[in-house]
Amino acid sequence: MFSASPQPKTLKVIALDSNNNATTIATASLPTDSIDLGQQDEDNVATLAVEGLDANNNQVVFGASLPVQYGAIAGATLPVFVQRTNEFARLPSPPNDARLNPMLAVIGERFLVIGAGGGPSDPLSTQIYDFASLSPLDSPPSLPRVPLSMPVVGTVALLIDGGGGTYYDFSQGTGGDTTPPTGYAFGDVAGGQVVYDTTDAYVYVVGGTRTSGAPTAAVLQIDTNDSSNTNYPTGNLHWLSLTAPRLGASAAYVSGRGLVVTGGSTTAAGVEIIGKTDTTGSALPFPPDPSVGASVSGFANDASHVLVAGGLTPTGGDAGVRKLDLGCGSNCGTMGTESWGSLSPAIGDSSTFVLPGDTSALVIGNELHGGATHAYVVDSSQKNPEVKTKVAHSAARAMLSPTGTVLLFGGATEIESFTTPQNL
Repeated sequence: MFSASPQPKTLKVIALDSNNNATTIATASLPTDSIDLGQQDEDNVATLAVEGLDANNNQVVFGASLPVQYGAIAGATLPVFVQRTNEFARLPSPPNDARLNPMLAVIGERFLVIGAGGGPSDPLSTQIYDFASLSPLDSPPSLPRVPLSMPVVGTVALLIDGGGGTYYDFSQGTGGDTTPPTGYAFGDVAGGQVVYDTTDAYVYVVGGTRTSGAPTAAVLQIDTNDSSNTNYPTGNLHWLSLTAPRLGASAAYVSGRGLVVTGGSTTAAGVEIIGKTDTTGSALPFPPDPSVGASVSGFANDASHVLVAGGLTPTGGDAGVRKLDLGCGSNCGTMGTESWGSLSPAIGDSSTFVLPGDTSALVIGNELHGGATHAYVVDSSQKNPEVKTKVAHSAARAMLSPTGTVLLFGGATEIESFTTPQNL
């Protein structure tokens, strides 16, 4: 990693506080086998970021720890995974698991849970990877239900399948079945994408994003701020409804707008939004989008637009990468849509991550019917080059890690991580 061109010449350790304020606490010229962090207040908590700069002061290597208290690591070794930027890298000590279509989730802002899926692994079994030690846990639990959707709050997951729902606390190894509020059944959202609203602490399971089963308008909302109903330990449950049943739609939460849902219907509006206080969706004047398996992402500093990428047309072709204007009032198929080109080969089961700077995104997905996994960096130039993974994956899934990188896992016994240069 340090010998590849361009070579990093300087190594910096930067402390980030809870407000993301950065302080450089150590600098060293490479090569070196040690770096002195100096005297630090043992009561302080910080995320330690490591960056490697080349001769032109460009960040070519980056990695970050979980938040740590200095006193807790005094005299100890703190592993930090550092990787080349704009590339995939393999995490150390991966679990011995190559399941297809895995269920991925983060618990306790520290552990990656790998569950469900198909292939050689028992779908009730799990693998748990610890981002503090950068290694798997020795005795991961088996789940009481194979989840098709798994929203997680803290260490407690709601395991949802076609027949019901079960709470499971990973920290205690305990849980029990639960019943939903009146309106819909858990089966109406089973298989749907889990969407986290980090602004107002809502969690959504959007049934219309599933790619098999019946189209559905059901959306399960978990209000993590409302602990009034003891039957629901992660927060009170509520049912919301889309304007129409969808299958294979995409969903994301956009701060200041609400839950944005796109595609998955030949007749419904191409985009709809469920606002923070709404119980039903409101259609935007976009033409119907019948693509299946696309993904949508908001922009960090732009609540007026979303990026939709991946997805397969009814004939199995690429649905295109497009930037959509949520403020569009009419003729939105033309006036509210900016093409960012296409993806080849076409992918479904996709995930889109807008990268720092809001001018590009990483898109990951699989060829038709859970085939080979591909990743692309897309932007308005429409070139959209493929980014090669270190090993071949199939039927893989992607999500953000506890340290902010993009993780990829599935169809291979490797967890891969992708990061871009970070502006600290």
